[in-house]
Amino acid sequence: MSISKRFDKSYKIISNKEICDGYFELKIKADDIYKHCLPGQFFMIGAPGVFLRRPISVHDVSKNTLSFLYKVVGKGTKNLSSIQSGELQLLGPLGKGYDLETYKKSNHVIVAGGTGIASVYFLATKLKKKGILYYGARSKKDLLCADKFKQIGWKVVVSTEDGSKGYKGYITDVLAEKLKKSDVIFVCGPTPMLKKVLQIAKSKNVKGFASLEEKMACGVGNCQGCAVKINGQIRMTCKDGPVFKIEQVKL
Repeated sequence: MSISKRFDKSYKIISNKEICDGYFELKIKADDIYKHCLPGQFFMIGAPGVFLRRPISVHDVSKNTLSFLYKVVGKGTKNLSSIQSGELQLLGPLGKGYDLETYKKSNHVIVAGGTGIASVYFLATKLKKKGILYYGARSKKDLLCADKFKQIGWKVVVSTEDGSKGYKGYITDVLAEKLKKSDVIFVCGPTPMLKKVLQIAKSKNVKGFASLEEKMACGVGNCQGCAVKINGQIRMTCKDGPVFKIEQVKL
């Protein structure tokens, strides 16, 4: 799915709160831009003191409000987290989102690792058929908004690498045991996890979509910095993705 309309303008900050250690939720007053957002899309968000904007996925959308969930990992996100009021410059919505129609009658399985959970919550709110979320993180302090999925009717399966919550180990190990041929996967997370999920899906002949995480400088395909190989051809994650069919992705 794609969208043609995007905006580059300043928006008022509603809130920018730390929801747990090192993780923040930014809410923006966004006039009617919320009508143009699709699950899986992102915005390039300007942060004070850094030249390049940071790509952050849309976490949730409601009337006149956009929500972004992010982790402080460098100067840009650290500076962003320090802003509590005023305005921020946003470019978006950008990229191609998840396909909500092709497999709408299939059993829906969302797989998320770490901050990959940020984009798939918006997806879960838009899928007409409820399903199962498989969510993995390093420890229980890194698990975000799992209860929000339960509140909208999704079953949630959690794993942590240290065993502090749910299954001990990687969520891909749990997925390998539970995934069925009748399922369709929507996955977002770090590259090692994505690679394993794609292997599992291929072995079980399961279709679906993967949202790739790549560093981006411009967000619109001009800088060529987020190139990936899709179906044997070079594509830009920001413009042609970040969501691709899993059978076309080779990591």
